[in-house]
Amino acid sequence: MKKKICSVMISFVFAASLLAGCGKEKANEEAVVEASVIASTEEATAASTEDAADAASTGISLDPNPTELDDAIALAVFDHNNELFESGECSGEGHILMGKDGEDDADEQVCYLLTMYGKYEFENGNFVKFAGTGAIPAVVTFERDEEGIYRVKNYQEAEDGSAFVGSIKKLFPEDLWSRCITIEDEDNSELVKMEQGYAEEYLAFIGREDAEIGDYGDFEYKIDSDYGISDEVSNKLMELHNSNNFINNCPFWYGYREVIEGGSRYIYSKEIDEKANKVLFSKREYGNDDVIIESAEYSTKTGEPIK
Repeated sequence: MKKKICSVMISFVFAASLLAGCGKEKANEEAVVEASVIASTEEATAASTEDAADAASTGISLDPNPTELDDAIALAVFDHNNELFESGECSGEGHILMGKDGEDDADEQVCYLLTMYGKYEFENGNFVKFAGTGAIPAVVTFERDEEGIYRVKNYQEAEDGSAFVGSIKKLFPEDLWSRCITIEDEDNSELVKMEQGYAEEYLAFIGREDAEIGDYGDFEYKIDSDYGISDEVSNKLMELHNSNNFINNCPFWYGYREVIEGGSRYIYSKEIDEKANKVLFSKREYGNDDVIIESAEYSTKTGEPIK
């Protein structure tokens, strides 16, 4: 079933200024798994697929005019998901081609897929999938033009909730119903492996391969209640994330997250001073922790700002 990870481009692509700132066996022969990843500044979030593909690259890139079906599928998964989730430093996708209608040289091909998509950022030094999806069954129809370039004609995912099973039976051939309705651990693991594999490659490229990769739930985080802060005060602090852009960039848990802004890397932190009964939010430039760019303090007793 489709599972979106609560949120707090098309290849392994990123701008040079950004870089300076910083158990199932292989599926049968018919199944193909592909994962791609993109690193992007927040300014690049709205960029088109073609713009992203033209950016400075590590050499691993997806053609915005794909003539290979596998590349076309990867591009389609990215295009479908990019605008659904907040920008992150790096994105990845995985897909398994379970089957298709149409010969390899046909002008129209219907692909039956399992897909996965995730956005990653640094949290407490770990590289965390902070937004994205679980394994999602999807049907993508492609058309090929005179030059053999694949274009998406239709992209449809299985529906959520009570409509899920019915949508699977409507979208997929009967021999794939079971595989779509109950995602096998092996399929899910393969998608995760591929998605995270490209995150690993990105980390190696920027020289931070020691960072651990995982989902939010794979790591331990401390929150207000761990420090005895009341629900009332905690709710006040959480409201700040909705009303204050600076604090919204800070984590809701205690620790820090890294954000790329204008080609530079910054550290947004939330800390607690238990002796002084205050919560501290701050922004620093990466690698220059002694200089605080912006900060704010709030009482752990009242949730009110400390002047």
